[in-house]
Amino acid sequence: MGDEHEPPRWLGGHLLISDFDLVDPNFHQAVVLLIDHDEEGAFGLVVNRPSPFSLGEVVDGMEEGPAALIPVYVGGPVQQDALFVLRDERAGAGEGTGTPVEGVAFEPASQTLMDYLRDEWSALPLEDRPAVRIYAGYSGWSSGQLEGELDADAWVVLRATRELVFPPDPVTAWEQALARTGPLYQIILQTGFK
Repeated sequence: MGDEHEPPRWLGGHLLISDFDLVDPNFHQAVVLLIDHDEEGAFGLVVNRPSPFSLGEVVDGMEEGPAALIPVYVGGPVQQDALFVLRDERAGAGEGTGTPVEGVAFEPASQTLMDYLRDEWSALPLEDRPAVRIYAGYSGWSSGQLEGELDADAWVVLRATRELVFPPDPVTAWEQALARTGPLYQIILQTGFK
C-alpha cells in the first residue's frame, strides 16, 4: 500500500514549487504549473514571474485598450519568443486548448484569442473580466529529467488549484504555495528562511 501523500507518477495539473536550495536562477522561488507530463518529458509554465512587459508591448495590434495592459509573465527559459496563455475557461474559446486544472484553460497564443481580448474581453467591466495570463516561453524537461530533479528534492509537488494558478500577488505566490504543502514548510517560512 503506497503513501497517501505520494504524488502520482504523471504530474500534469500539479504545481512544482522550488525547494529552498534550488539555486538555478530560472527556477529560484518558482511555482510551475505542469501542463503535461509523461514518459517523454514535461511541459509547464512558471506562474509567478512577471516580466517588465505588457501584452501591448509585445504583440502587434494590441497597443490600445485594456488588453494592452495585461502583464506578460516569463513562463520559463525555453522558446521565449513564443506566447502561451492560461485563462479562466469563461474567457473566450481558442483552438488547441487543454484544461490542466479545473476552471483553467491552456493554449498557445492565437490570433483568435488576441481578437477576443482586444474586442470582447476589453469591453467587459473590470470586475467581470475573466482571468487571463500571458507567458513568454515555457519550462521543459526531457524524458527522465524531471524525475531526477524530484528524486534530488529540488521540487515540492502540490495539486494545482485555480487560486494558485492565478495568484493575486505573484511576489508572495511562492511562499503561499509552499505554505500549503504542510506544517514543516509553514514553520520554515515563519522563521524567515528564504
